[in-house]
Amino acid sequence: MKNLLKQYDICVGNATKTVFNNDNDIYQDGTLPLYRDKDGTLWAISGHTHAGHIGMFKGTCISDLAEVYPTKMNFETGSADNAFNGIKYPEGIKSRGSVWPMGLYICPNTHRFFCFFHNETGWNGKGTGYDAYGLCDKPNGDSDFRHIGLIVSDDEGKTWSFLRWVLTSEQVCFTKAYNPDGINVLGQESKRLSLGSGDFTLFVNERDGFMYLVYNILSFDFDEKRLSGCNVYLARTRIRTDGIMGDFVKFYDGRFSEPGNFGKETPIVENAWHARITYSENLGAYVMSSTAVNSSASDVSEFVPDYAEFRTGKTLTEWSEPITIPYKEGNRGYFGNHYVSLVSEDDKSSASELKGGVAALLCHNATDVIKYPLKFYKKRSKLFF
Repeated sequence: MKNLLKQYDICVGNATKTVFNNDNDIYQDGTLPLYRDKDGTLWAISGHTHAGHIGMFKGTCISDLAEVYPTKMNFETGSADNAFNGIKYPEGIKSRGSVWPMGLYICPNTHRFFCFFHNETGWNGKGTGYDAYGLCDKPNGDSDFRHIGLIVSDDEGKTWSFLRWVLTSEQVCFTKAYNPDGINVLGQESKRLSLGSGDFTLFVNERDGFMYLVYNILSFDFDEKRLSGCNVYLARTRIRTDGIMGDFVKFYDGRFSEPGNFGKETPIVENAWHARITYSENLGAYVMSSTAVNSSASDVSEFVPDYAEFRTGKTLTEWSEPITIPYKEGNRGYFGNHYVSLVSEDDKSSASELKGGVAALLCHNATDVIKYPLKFYKKRSKLFF
């Protein structure tokens, strides 16, 4: 499939520090969750629960977002003894660890806020964290296990309550080598482990009436103690406007057919990290921004080489080969960072579309989120966004 962006020259503008920065006690670790409500206000939730704080931000566009208040969780995180109101992972293992917000949706009729979050078993467990090998304070080679959870707020993000775990990979969240709670379930024993469903973005697609979790599953070589793969998957639920969030269905074998918890899944893109999807009206196609993956890397620090890739697709399940942006300051001569998000800079577009003005790429890695304007030129023609 042809990449529609190949016909354009992409110019990177000057970097601007955003409000999502460490000086403001915000350590955004994951792509930034954004959503524009029915009244036109752009909202963001940023930070995580074990470094700095999580804040709610609002404005008219990316450039004027400002924090309105810190959030409060009406539940504990951290130790498996009391985290997440004692609600276990779907496998039956006690939940533990942190909240990393990565997806935001606001119901147009009830103004209820929904936040999808990433969770890992090996970080901030306060003595109960574990990875593929056993208890840990920091996972060996990033080999802990992921889930996607859902929290809800009825006061515009000031306070949040835990609802449920919405996405779990087909394989369980522990290995034969270590069963953290000793439950009567068989752990993974293959050499190539699945580290669970997580590391995601949310795409709310008004064009087809569904919202999508665009998530990763990391593969891990148990014997060599290294990451061995990272693919992108899709799960969807119908957009509701009554204050309720439905269950998700995974894309598998050509159709959305498998349950969000324990269902099988087929990748839509291989070797891509933290993919984010938007729709370009001018292109008449979907655009995916993500970070490259080096699946043959021997060290976790080299697994994601921190440069951006861009794909296009007429559907959400079939994507072109990626293009990169040559850039003298970029890693290996390409532009990007560990987390990248292609977003609109205007004050009217939804968080899931690109139109008008100039697009921007947000780049960071639990460091200051930096905004780079991007201009797309087709020879001597005008911008297409």
